[in-house]
Amino acid sequence: MPVANKFIPMRKSPFIICLSTAAITISAFVFIASCHRSKQPAVEDTGYASDHATTEQTFNDVQTISDQAANVGSGSLAFRTSAVTGSGCATVTHSGDSIIIDFGPTDCLCHDGRKRKGKIIATYTGGGYTDSGSVHTITFDNFYQNDNKVTGIKTVTNMGHNPLGQPFYNISITGAVTLNGGGTISVSWLRQRTWTAGYSTPTDLTDDTYSITGSGTLTRANGMKITVNISIPLVVAQSCHWIEQGAVVYSLPSGASRTLDFGNTPTCDDMATITLGNGTVRDITLP
Repeated sequence: MPVANKFIPMRKSPFIICLSTAAITISAFVFIASCHRSKQPAVEDTGYASDHATTEQTFNDVQTISDQAANVGSGSLAFRTSAVTGSGCATVTHSGDSIIIDFGPTDCLCHDGRKRKGKIIATYTGGGYTDSGSVHTITFDNFYQNDNKVTGIKTVTNMGHNPLGQPFYNISITGAVTLNGGGTISVSWLRQRTWTAGYSTPTDLTDDTYSITGSGTLTRANGMKITVNISIPLVVAQSCHWIEQGAVVYSLPSGASRTLDFGNTPTCDDMATITLGNGTVRDITLP
């Protein structure tokens, strides 16, 4: 009687077993490494701090230029020199209640190290430009600073003097800076600017210092909208290219907040620090 064939499993060779084990080990290692990489925190984009510094400085500069132009008759204007009537980078024209500051169609390197071209136009009502209660509105005609185009409206109301005898101004800004490298930063701000030093020497800008407070929103080129709140007054000295002191708190779309610190004593340098959510402090080079 024939015997039925029985299935007899083939014995695997040691080589095949080792190869299979190695493949499983490698797959597990790749999986674990992949999981490990996915848990690594992404490097946070803090470009909003530089965007804010660029726009803050730009709109501060245009007001300082307008204030300087109000102190001279029609003629040449040198921005941030020892005397407002020094050799000029711009031509100032007074026409009725308007002041036109024309830097010309090509870049002029000004005394503060910044390049400018185009026009700043300041129109004022309610008395003279420097009178308490007067309002002046700053607009732009094809104006560029450091190859970035500046647009929008800045309205400045002269509030007179505070209890310390310092002139101060209420300010609203709705404007934008279109970057030379591409992209536009838009701002909507309310500010108060106090003239803390140098107001008794209006023809010498080198001793002028301002304290700035306020809040508002900044919209980055990528569409991210950030709330900006000046938590410690910013100190801006006309003898320095950068904000010297103060702190700003940014409220991000995620609900997180970040603090940019310019220092607690006036120091003229291009450095600030930003504190991230995990407590890490990162250096920021100001534009």
